[in-house]
Amino acid sequence: MRALRLVEQGKPLVEMDRDLPGVGPHDLLVRVRAAGICHSDAHYRDGTVPLKTLPITPGHEVAGVVEQIGSQAAELYGLEIGDRITVEPYIPCGRCKDSRSDHFYHQCTHGGIYGLNLACDKPPHLFGGYSEYFYVLPGTVLHKLSDKVKPLAASLSSVVANGVRWVKTLGKITFGESVVTPGPGSQGLSALAAAKQSGAGPIIVLGLSRDTARLELAREFGADYTIDVEKNDPVESVLNILPDGADAVIETSGTVEGIEAGLKMPRKAGRIVVIGLSGGLKTEVTFDDLIWRSITVLTGVGQAGNVEDAMWLINQEKFPFHKINNTHYKLEEAAQALADTEDPPEGFIKGAIIFD
Repeated sequence: MRALRLVEQGKPLVEMDRDLPGVGPHDLLVRVRAAGICHSDAHYRDGTVPLKTLPITPGHEVAGVVEQIGSQAAELYGLEIGDRITVEPYIPCGRCKDSRSDHFYHQCTHGGIYGLNLACDKPPHLFGGYSEYFYVLPGTVLHKLSDKVKPLAASLSSVVANGVRWVKTLGKITFGESVVTPGPGSQGLSALAAAKQSGAGPIIVLGLSRDTARLELAREFGADYTIDVEKNDPVESVLNILPDGADAVIETSGTVEGIEAGLKMPRKAGRIVVIGLSGGLKTEVTFDDLIWRSITVLTGVGQAGNVEDAMWLINQEKFPFHKINNTHYKLEEAAQALADTEDPPEGFIKGAIIFD
């Protein structure tokens, strides 16, 4: 079987050939059907996010089919060969306080993270989605797919779970509340779906002129308004629709301009969830204004504890999540996939490696 590995940051990925490993009683082997390309994968490859563990096989957004399974894993997970699953990237140790929490087990430092800190130079090697096969270690959290869900949708389980996290766990958004989402990428679209499912409305999605395909998909997901912030002032446009401001803002753009504008959009006693990373850039915040308006600012990372809700949403097939992964690549085209993720061509929303 074939897999890719990152041997040195700042260098191209290298293809490796491996024999399929056997599985122990607690383990299973997954034949990968789709692996999403996360923007963080490009950061790991480029070295803008330093890695402590190398070499690795990148890829933490995985959907596949059970190829081999140990007896105890089959009993524990309720799975058998041929079942379709998706894999959470975080492996909690199950002993520390963080790993025993409902929504923060991704903060466990004793386990591992697929596609990030599990070395691929030691057996069984296959710890990332940029591979024809994926080895699942004990303690991994798995989710079974309904028969009709497309692998391109299932591989977004952690992404959709992020959207659920921003809306449900952090933002506590409920029916009838107005929501603004600066940033129509996969995070913003997933948050839109979660907000729509929660009964929120109206929902406003903001994007750039080049985000035509993303804003079009936002409308298909149910956005009430989409705004091109390069043609319209974002704050004025939002306040024209919501004169008192939004009940909640979910800032996913990760730009300084988007964060600064987003802080001006909540109503008095409203809230903003800021999850878009700006790459270390400083954002100017006037806390006096936030205090006088009693604005709640929330932040957070990861989807721990939210994937179950996300899989319920994906399995319902109410939203066409597979359309987020609208650009497809073969394994040998991973370099192009990462380049397109960093500098999106026209019509690009998100990329995924697919396997025949």
